[in-house]
Amino acid sequence: MGYSYVRASSDQWPTPFPFSPSIVFSTVMTLCLLSSSLTMVMAVAASARKDRRKVRLWIFATIVGGLSFLVLHMIEWKHLIDDGLRPFGLKEGSHFAEEWGHRWPQAPPLFGATFFAITGLHMFHVLTGVIYLAWVALRIHRMRHEDVEISGLYWHFVDLVWMFVFPLIYLMSVDMGH
Repeated sequence: MGYSYVRASSDQWPTPFPFSPSIVFSTVMTLCLLSSSLTMVMAVAASARKDRRKVRLWIFATIVGGLSFLVLHMIEWKHLIDDGLRPFGLKEGSHFAEEWGHRWPQAPPLFGATFFAITGLHMFHVLTGVIYLAWVALRIHRMRHEDVEISGLYWHFVDLVWMFVFPLIYLMSVDMGH
């Protein structure tokens, strides 16, 4: 909500993301999370059938999807940081600083702060989910169906949040001219 308000109230909100690699990367990250939601559904279904071996298999597949998302997101962050985007402004003399000074001279310096805060917080929750899922998978012989179901609810919530972050942060900030 806060991001949407800040963005809507700015006359010159930057659109710094080129279609490739940023949008391509973020689309692949989205597919990783959507796939991991499907594998989590399979884990919950296997748990309802009391098939512990399949529960563990599907949870590990979900973990792979979550870890893939995290690795891709860290690569994306590194690329943006190397280009000069920072949480509190732009690196002097960087690609972003030169382009922004020319294209968006009145743009607020909040883009980096909001981008890194929102995506960083989401990455933290994905990492927390991966750790929680690993704990559930490793203790599956002691777990009840409700434990798998609760971990699935958390995972789906984290995925759902990304379905809002992706269009708000990435798609609305794409520069189709690049």
